[in-house]
Amino acid sequence: MTDNNKQEKEFSMQYWEYYCALESDFKQISRFIDFSDENLKTYSIELTRILLSACSELDVIFKDICFLIDPSLKPKNINDYREIIRDNLTDVINEKVSVGFHFFNVQPLKIWEGDETPKWWKMHNKVKHERNTYFKEANLENARNAICALFICVNYYYLKKFQPEMEEIKKKKISFKDVTAILKSETQFIKFTADYYIQTLRIN
Repeated sequence: MTDNNKQEKEFSMQYWEYYCALESDFKQISRFIDFSDENLKTYSIELTRILLSACSELDVIFKDICFLIDPSLKPKNINDYREIIRDNLTDVINEKVSVGFHFFNVQPLKIWEGDETPKWWKMHNKVKHERNTYFKEANLENARNAICALFICVNYYYLKKFQPEMEEIKKKKISFKDVTAILKSETQFIKFTADYYIQTLRIN
């Protein structure tokens, strides 16, 4: 492996490492705010940080997913991302994830079935640019949906990223079970509800 290839691979794994750090911070918040439907409108400085950080990272991941789909494409905003991803990675829209034992079947990108932008993305922009007016929108619901969307998109990024190498080395099409095994994401606080994990027998 050349130095350039090594640096590219090491850099690419930083997306997962950054996500894990952000997820850890989000999980920590559950010690202070009960993650329940009754508290979805609860807002705080920490939830503001999660919302802004998750959406900032999503902006990067969206661009990279679009690049992996077609390097000639030059998406500029959330509407461009939606069109490209919806047309080429339709499953992203329907993915469901769970958040610990608190929230189940969260679908943060389901609204992309139409031509709408998710509310949590709109509110992230409001909080970012007009925080004095929209600070209450940095709430548990919007932060949860943003980080769940990031989890889904980071996994799809690696699905596309690993695909050429996996097909060349193992002579098979990569599956989501391969991705979650490589990332060891079966231990995550946020998980897919679909059967994307390799079950292992553990003997104590």
